[in-house]
Amino acid sequence: MTEQIEKSIEQILNKARSLHAELQSERSKNNALQSEVGRMKDELFFVSEREFMLNTEIETLKSALQLAENKVVEVPVQIVGKREEEIDELVKEIEYCIEQLKK
Repeated sequence: MTEQIEKSIEQILNKARSLHAELQSERSKNNALQSEVGRMKDELFFVSEREFMLNTEIETLKSALQLAENKVVEVPVQIVGKREEEIDELVKEIEYCIEQLKK
Protein backbone atom coordinates (compact mmCIF):
# COMPACT_ATOMS: atom_id res chain seq x y z
CA MET A 1 0.00 0.00 0.00
CA THR A 2 2.85 2.35 0.62
CA GLU A 3 3.74 2.18 -3.03
CA GLN A 4 0.23 3.29 -3.94
CA ILE A 5 0.43 6.11 -1.39
CA GLU A 6 3.79 7.24 -2.81
CA LYS A 7 2.32 7.10 -6.31
CA SER A 8 -0.65 9.22 -5.19
CA ILE A 9 1.68 11.69 -3.47
CA GLU A 10 3.79 11.90 -6.64
CA GLN A 11 0.67 12.56 -8.73
CA ILE A 12 -0.43 15.28 -6.30
CA LEU A 13 3.05 16.86 -6.41
CA ASN A 14 3.09 16.74 -10.20
CA LYS A 15 -0.37 18.31 -10.31
CA ALA A 16 0.77 21.01 -7.84
CA ARG A 17 3.88 21.73 -9.95
CA SER A 18 1.73 21.89 -13.08
CA LEU A 19 -0.69 24.28 -11.41
CA HIS A 20 2.19 26.38 -10.13
CA ALA A 21 3.65 26.63 -13.67
CA GLU A 22 0.23 27.60 -15.08
CA LEU A 23 -0.16 30.20 -12.34
CA GLN A 24 3.25 31.70 -13.18
CA SER A 25 2.31 31.78 -16.86
CA GLU A 26 -1.00 33.48 -16.11
CA ARG A 27 0.73 36.02 -13.84
CA SER A 28 3.14 36.82 -16.65
CA LYS A 29 0.24 37.27 -19.10
CA ASN A 30 -1.57 39.41 -16.53
CA ASN A 31 1.49 41.68 -16.12
CA ALA A 32 1.78 42.05 -19.90
CA LEU A 33 -1.93 42.90 -20.13
CA GLN A 34 -1.63 45.40 -17.26
CA SER A 35 1.23 47.11 -19.11
CA GLU A 36 -0.86 47.21 -22.27
CA VAL A 37 -3.82 48.69 -20.35
CA GLY A 38 -1.53 51.38 -18.92
CA ARG A 39 -0.16 52.21 -22.36
CA MET A 40 -3.67 52.39 -23.81
CA LYS A 41 -4.84 54.64 -20.96
CA ASP A 42 -1.96 57.00 -21.71
CA GLU A 43 -2.81 56.95 -25.40
CA LEU A 44 -6.48 57.58 -24.62
CA PHE A 45 -5.51 60.53 -22.45
CA PHE A 46 -3.43 62.08 -25.24
CA VAL A 47 -6.14 61.44 -27.84
CA SER A 48 -8.78 62.97 -25.55
CA GLU A 49 -6.55 65.96 -24.93
CA ARG A 50 -6.01 66.39 -28.68
CA GLU A 51 -9.76 66.09 -29.27
CA PHE A 52 -10.42 68.78 -26.67
CA MET A 53 -7.85 71.08 -28.29
CA LEU A 54 -9.34 70.51 -31.74
CA ASN A 55 -12.88 71.12 -30.47
CA THR A 56 -11.70 74.34 -28.85
CA GLU A 57 -10.07 75.41 -32.10
CA ILE A 58 -13.25 74.54 -34.02
CA GLU A 59 -15.33 76.67 -31.66
CA THR A 60 -12.87 79.55 -32.02
CA LEU A 61 -13.01 79.29 -35.80
CA LYS A 62 -16.81 79.12 -35.74
CA SER A 63 -16.90 82.28 -33.64
CA ALA A 64 -14.49 84.02 -36.00
CA LEU A 65 -16.57 82.91 -38.97
CA GLN A 66 -19.73 84.20 -37.34
CA LEU A 67 -18.06 87.56 -36.65
CA ALA A 68 -16.81 87.72 -40.24
CA GLU A 69 -20.26 86.90 -41.58
CA ASN A 70 -21.75 89.63 -39.42
CA LYS A 71 -19.23 92.15 -40.76
CA VAL A 72 -20.00 91.44 -44.42
CA VAL A 73 -21.40 94.61 -45.91
CA GLU A 74 -23.71 94.22 -48.84
CA VAL A 75 -23.16 96.82 -51.51
CA PRO A 76 -26.42 98.64 -52.20
CA VAL A 77 -27.53 98.81 -55.81
CA GLN A 78 -27.46 102.61 -55.71
CA ILE A 79 -23.70 102.65 -55.20
CA VAL A 80 -23.20 100.45 -58.25
CA GLY A 81 -25.41 102.76 -60.26
CA LYS A 82 -23.52 105.82 -58.98
CA ARG A 83 -20.23 104.21 -59.96
CA GLU A 84 -21.55 103.55 -63.45
CA GLU A 85 -22.55 107.21 -63.68
CA GLU A 86 -19.03 108.24 -62.66
CA ILE A 87 -17.56 105.95 -65.31
CA ASP A 88 -19.92 107.39 -67.92
CA GLU A 89 -18.83 110.91 -66.94
CA LEU A 90 -15.16 109.95 -67.23
CA VAL A 91 -15.77 108.37 -70.65
CA LYS A 92 -17.52 111.56 -71.83
CA GLU A 93 -14.66 113.66 -70.49
CA ILE A 94 -12.10 111.49 -72.28
CA GLU A 95 -14.09 111.70 -75.51
CA TYR A 96 -14.27 115.49 -75.14
CA CYS A 97 -10.52 115.69 -74.57
CA ILE A 98 -9.88 113.53 -77.64
CA GLU A 99 -12.14 115.80 -79.71
CA GLN A 100 -10.25 118.85 -78.43
CA LEU A 101 -6.91 117.29 -79.37
CA LYS A 102 -8.13 116.53 -82.85
CA LYS A 103 -8.93 120.24 -83.45
